[in-house]
Amino acid sequence: MVSRLLALEAYPQLRDLDFRILRGVELNMRHHKWVPLEDIARFARVDVETASFRLGKLDDLSLVRRRSDIGYIGYQLTIHGYDALAIRALAKKGVVEAISATQIGVGKDADVYVGITPGGEQVAVKFNRIGGRTASRRAGYHSHVFADKHHTSWLYVSRLIAKKEYDALVLLSPIARVPKPIAWNRHVLVMEFIKGTELAELRDDDLMKEEAKNILDRILEEYLKIVRFGIVHSDLSEFNVVLTGDDILIIDWAQHITTANPESYGLLKRDLQVILNAFRRRWRVERRFEDVWPEFEKAWHESRGERHE
Repeated sequence: MVSRLLALEAYPQLRDLDFRILRGVELNMRHHKWVPLEDIARFARVDVETASFRLGKLDDLSLVRRRSDIGYIGYQLTIHGYDALAIRALAKKGVVEAISATQIGVGKDADVYVGITPGGEQVAVKFNRIGGRTASRRAGYHSHVFADKHHTSWLYVSRLIAKKEYDALVLLSPIARVPKPIAWNRHVLVMEFIKGTELAELRDDDLMKEEAKNILDRILEEYLKIVRFGIVHSDLSEFNVVLTGDDILIIDWAQHITTANPESYGLLKRDLQVILNAFRRRWRVERRFEDVWPEFEKAWHESRGERHE
């Protein structure tokens, strides 16, 4: 599904006051489901009439939504408004200077675009989209992120997930083949730009059996290092492996958990079964789970400081 990055279209029309107003809505959503107009005006340091006028423009641009049937006039930030605030913050920090309106990747929970740094280098800019296209039952994939949080805003959940993936990449990029993280703000993650092809995008006849076997060996080799380090992907599949020339990259770490969590044992088993089944089904590479599992099980126990016979 290709979606427009509406914040990019709106961005040239926004003034400093608009960003103050958007920030006022964002901060006050911690306390209100619908933020009163008066609170927004107070935060932006303008009168109510000026705030109302600017909010009307922001509503037209789909950056906020308005409601007046709740006993007062209230506003919420939309995902597009959240995009605008994140883009502004990353630009002011010198992380990105421009973002392409064309998607280079789309997942069940995120959209990825090409960004350009002030130095002219390409980067990948990932916008998390929890709650927009993702129904609450699907967001169960990330229930561990917000199960103990009282705040239920999907914008906030998207922020937590972006930070969670950023933290994982910071830990893993020095030791394994994962994207190198560059920056994080709100629900947006900026990473190195990788030229490659998702394993899932290949036709079954794009790889010879021996080539596929070598790729599977590399995936297992990298994943074993990661498990030994103490992290389980929890969603490993052909959709989360990128071929980069002669090597591979394991991507999409938003659902990772540490091996300290007892649930990671079962999720590790599932990861291995899914990737082994994909290679068996598509490229007839036969690797029995029973042969692969013992080494991973040992690594899992060792990462927890446990002896494993």
